[in-house]
Amino acid sequence: MKYTTLFTIEIEHDYYSISKPDVFRIVPTEATEIVLRNAGLVTKFYNNKLYALVKHIQDTRPLLDLANNIKLQFFLEVVNSNFAQITNCKVADPYNNKLYFSNANSIIDGGEKSVEDELYLHERLPEFDNANTYLYNDLVRSGSNTAYECLKKINATTGNLNNNTQFRNLGKISYANPNSALTFTNLSRDVSLTTPNSAIDIKYFAYDTSSLLFDKEIKSTIIGPLENPNNIDFSGVQIKFSDDNHQPFTEGIYRVTINTQEEFFYFRPTNDWQPYLGLINIHNDDFVTRDEYRFLQPDGSFYMLPANPTEVDIRAYKIRFAPAQHLLKYKCRTNNVVDISDEDGVIQFERLVGTTTFQSTLPVRLKEEAIDTISVNLASSGTLTKTKLPGRNTLSLSEDENSYIISETYLNL
Repeated sequence: MKYTTLFTIEIEHDYYSISKPDVFRIVPTEATEIVLRNAGLVTKFYNNKLYALVKHIQDTRPLLDLANNIKLQFFLEVVNSNFAQITNCKVADPYNNKLYFSNANSIIDGGEKSVEDELYLHERLPEFDNANTYLYNDLVRSGSNTAYECLKKINATTGNLNNNTQFRNLGKISYANPNSALTFTNLSRDVSLTTPNSAIDIKYFAYDTSSLLFDKEIKSTIIGPLENPNNIDFSGVQIKFSDDNHQPFTEGIYRVTINTQEEFFYFRPTNDWQPYLGLINIHNDDFVTRDEYRFLQPDGSFYMLPANPTEVDIRAYKIRFAPAQHLLKYKCRTNNVVDISDEDGVIQFERLVGTTTFQSTLPVRLKEEAIDTISVNLASSGTLTKTKLPGRNTLSLSEDENSYIISETYLNL
């Protein structure tokens, strides 16, 4: 039996410089497994990439029985406990907040997600704004989609992307980031109010295929003097993802405003998302407006390569993670160590005042391949090269405003 690849979802992680990442798995939801089976599609996860394969009829042409308004769903699963230590991607509440990946338009502004023709499934990084305060590990982008990584706390109005002591230039790439995180919920959820109020106006908005935004109002709930005769200030409310006839909404993303407070939620009636890092929705419907992100044409036929009209044009989607960055710290036993240096001149070290400890002045991105250019200069015995590098297994936190993660090692010198 011959198969043709229809689309792929590749996961990249910049920590892995030698091998393929071994921390993820992509698995179809139960409903999607049925759709795939009935459509003649097979999915395989191999070498950190999901392949969606379509069968051929008698080895001549691919056969696909799939509606053109379909949504395929997959869970992104973490299968290696090292993920948190090696990754710069945090969500506020890992139990309820999940990363959301999709080939649909941006939730935030209805725009595109691709950078340099890479079909990323996560939201673009937030654009740098000099009026904002930035913290160590924050990821931002310039107006031209160059990614930057914050190296220390930057107070509002003092940030400069061209200052390499504040930000590290990462090139024109994109990473999974907090913009891609959504609160997942079933039928109801309690929401805390940022500003307590006795009058509450809750509005629910669904996606509008005309504006490409979540601005189609589908429900409104008012709590006024009639419902609150004692004029009590509410510090929280319960929102319900069902209509006035108590019928659940269709699964998907909803924007909810509570007075001036705005939040996005992913409503999923089945409570099956908790064990996973994220949900991947691959649409072939009105949620996708750009041909390069669709895997089937509007008439249900395949996209074919312009240079070879007999071959299917594969949609190569991507999810990319940034590595964690740590300060490197060497704790020495005696004063015999006078300096620690990097032969390449990339990493600068300073001796902490009144101690025998040396620490990198800026955080260093973790890599699978160990740095082998660190030298220790001794007062009496010359230089020791290729010194043991502080690893991610011995970690501490700094106590200053940056709250750096620090990788430590002890030198018996």
